[in-house]
Amino acid sequence: MTRISVKNIPSIARRFALLPVALLFVSVAAKAQMPDTAKMTRVMAKYKNENAVFTNYSERLEIKYEGGELTATSKIKNERLLTGDLSATNDHYDHVAENYFDQLTGLDAVAYVPQKGGNYRQQTKHFTFGQGAGGGEITDASYYITSFTGLTKGSVIRLTATQDHPDITALPLFLMADNYPILHAEFEVVVPNYVNMKFVLKGENTGIIKQTTEEKNGNTIYRFTADNIPGYKSFENVPSVLYYIPHVVPYISSFRLPGLTKDSTILETPADLYRSQFKYVGYMNVKQDTTLKNLVNKITMGDITDRQKAQHLYEWVQKNMHYIAFEIGLGGWIPREADTVCKKMYGDCKDMSSLLVQMGRMAGLKTYFTWIGTRAKPYTFEETPIPNVSNHMICALNLDGEWMFMDGTHANLPFGANRNDIQGKEAMIAIDRDQFKIITIPTVDADKNVTTDSSFIRISAINENDLAGQFKMKMEGYAAWNLGYSLLSYTKDKEEREKIVRSIAARGSDKFLLEDYKLKTKEAGNKDITMSGNFTVGNYIHHLKKDVIVNMNILRTFEDDYIDTADRKAAWYHDYKEIQKEVVILEIPKNYKVSYLPKNASGKLDDKWSYSITYKNDGKNVILTKEYKLNTMMVSPKMFVENNKAIVALENQYKESVVLTAKK
Repeated sequence: MTRISVKNIPSIARRFALLPVALLFVSVAAKAQMPDTAKMTRVMAKYKNENAVFTNYSERLEIKYEGGELTATSKIKNERLLTGDLSATNDHYDHVAENYFDQLTGLDAVAYVPQKGGNYRQQTKHFTFGQGAGGGEITDASYYITSFTGLTKGSVIRLTATQDHPDITALPLFLMADNYPILHAEFEVVVPNYVNMKFVLKGENTGIIKQTTEEKNGNTIYRFTADNIPGYKSFENVPSVLYYIPHVVPYISSFRLPGLTKDSTILETPADLYRSQFKYVGYMNVKQDTTLKNLVNKITMGDITDRQKAQHLYEWVQKNMHYIAFEIGLGGWIPREADTVCKKMYGDCKDMSSLLVQMGRMAGLKTYFTWIGTRAKPYTFEETPIPNVSNHMICALNLDGEWMFMDGTHANLPFGANRNDIQGKEAMIAIDRDQFKIITIPTVDADKNVTTDSSFIRISAINENDLAGQFKMKMEGYAAWNLGYSLLSYTKDKEEREKIVRSIAARGSDKFLLEDYKLKTKEAGNKDITMSGNFTVGNYIHHLKKDVIVNMNILRTFEDDYIDTADRKAAWYHDYKEIQKEVVILEIPKNYKVSYLPKNASGKLDDKWSYSITYKNDGKNVILTKEYKLNTMMVSPKMFVENNKAIVALENQYKESVVLTAKK
């Protein structure tokens, strides 16, 4: 069960239209057991500083053999006590998610309001409505929310929901955490004895989860429980909450019906996963569309090598196709026919892969459908051979025995490059019905992602307290590709483009003013970006009698990498490795001399990241040269203390200023 706290659901009035909901879902149990007053009093005292607490947070997943097939149904139950002074206003509702793989078939909600004398009054007046999941996707995912009125502090909300899971290869995860503390969480999986289940525990601190197994009435019951779970704290610089929230990943490996002598395999190995997914792509694009074939011939006209053909087809898709995410039913798994995608000129990752695969094959290339999980998925095909390992599809290309990949969803990636969020991830390539290959996407070295920044600064001739200057930047690698993609996304929105440019050019302080700029993007080759411009920074220069004080550290790389270690168990992640080179040249005003020049400095965190800072006075200018190298995509918790020491040392260097003194 993947729950998102109501706190994380955006305001309905702000973002979403209401969806119609069948009132048949709602059936309040009139004779439900009243809350235990003594227990609730103890919980109120213990969690008086919280807004609410789950006294029960559970799901029962039941697998049965019905109508000649295995079926899966979940029953969700939770009980939440409102403990905060404002909780009756802010936390008066509960919810459950629904999508094709978790179809809501029943919803029951009731609240209990405390009365004098320790009793409760049952509150059944509530309204239930659907709300789109949002996120910029075309999706069938939604939330069904039950909202109560007339609640007070100490009220109890109970929600019970039933979900059917039509695809037994896509069973729900169970997350052992919520925004609110949880007294008792329980995930129970009930299967016939002839069904073999496997479970993988992921996230941090999975040791809190207790596991038991019981056989009863021809069933095997697996229980995963945890008690006194604090409300989870979200962390920055982590690809997704799945990296740190402890959770259970269930899947059916095989089953053998009574009387049979052979197992029916479901998801035992990556090969089983491949077979279950190949059916969605194995018979795609059988029809040879003449219009698409003619287009391929036109695009590759004059090309001699396969590399030329592949590059020109890829660049055509990037330039002409528009990315729109579709997550409706099995449409989230099944690509559309290439000729249909081409005619509509838009599609999601699967559709663009379908088009690239088919166009490539029409051009005589070895192209293949490929499943991959972005860094948001902390799983591998071997550890968890389930569809949930992947959330993305790309096109694999074999050129002269070497594998490379084409991803039509990023309109500014050079041919041969991969999105930064799939570095180090496994790709499952569909060769044919029986053959597949798993390849790890390489991680790009830091020296391929280089940003060079030069600033030429001086005391403003208009206001001696202001800093004036020019800058020049060159970005290579992911910084350039991702910036280029953002700019392409806002081609018609000048205001948003200007906002992006200002954020990239900003330096000095929040009083930075970009007066003018020139931006040049390369549409071919490595797609580097160069930018230059004029700027001022108000009230940046400090005067003290005859001295002028200038902090030349107008850019402060790595400054935001100090890690708040409070309760943090998750590692600290970076998007990619990189090198940043910075030069700042300060013009020494006439009749002034340098009376203080900061010392050179350097520092590092083992081989993870490093910096060097040097100052030079050539008589006319003070030249500050800095170089930073980030050589990792992850800093583990055991290195947090040393990381923070190095960051503090760097921050101290950023406090250093050059002092100019008037000549006598």
